[in-house]
Amino acid sequence: MGNFSGNVLFVTGGGAGIGRATAQLFARDGARVAVVDMNEPAAQETVRLIGEQGGEALAFGVDISDGPAVAAALATTAQRFGRIDVLFANAAAQINTLGAETTEEDWDRVNDVNLRGTWLCCKHVIPIMQRQGSGCIVITSSGHAFYTYPKYAAYAATKAGLLGLTRALAIDYAPDGIRVNCIIPGATDTPMLRLHINASPDPKAEEQRILAKIPTGRFAQPDDIAKGVRFFASDDAAYVTGAWLAVDGGLMAHG
Repeated sequence: MGNFSGNVLFVTGGGAGIGRATAQLFARDGARVAVVDMNEPAAQETVRLIGEQGGEALAFGVDISDGPAVAAALATTAQRFGRIDVLFANAAAQINTLGAETTEEDWDRVNDVNLRGTWLCCKHVIPIMQRQGSGCIVITSSGHAFYTYPKYAAYAATKAGLLGLTRALAIDYAPDGIRVNCIIPGATDTPMLRLHINASPDPKAEEQRILAKIPTGRFAQPDDIAKGVRFFASDDAAYVTGAWLAVDGGLMAHG
């Protein structure tokens, strides 16, 4: 499952957290990697870390809600590396406000990145994969697609939408040899999680509240999620499409 020599991974949100861990894991397994992040210096840092491991990677500073920029990054990657085998559509935006108090601008921004941006990445990578006759797309959703908390209306709506997008694309493109699946990370120790905790009135209490719901008693590490992405991209998942996998330490089982 760990041999991706000759494969190419295109990962969004690759400048930190789950995206960076996945980029590094695939590079260690032999893949060449295109790292996309709105924060270009962060993407460059991921490329530097991959280079230190002896891997090969490209960095793109791209807002995935910008269709032409996404298309250009994918085209450059395909031209440089000859193909794109795996799209890990991972980039996300989050806003924490009550539903009716969410501004139209914030609602649109979360939707533009999480749902529209993911769709744009899929839209522009699928023709490349069709020409190859194969490809794998892994979309990052969230437990918020199944259960949620106060002040997550915009985020939860987009993450639920990504499940529907996964199923629809899996059906549309199975005849082309393209598999589309969805990873559901649990509470993962990333900058986004720490931002949420630190913005709480009592950060320590909020951290303990979240941990109390996780049967394994710890936050996921980004590499835990990356290994789930690697499974979906591997030959072991050759007959898996339109599916989702929770990597959450039992959080969803707890409810």
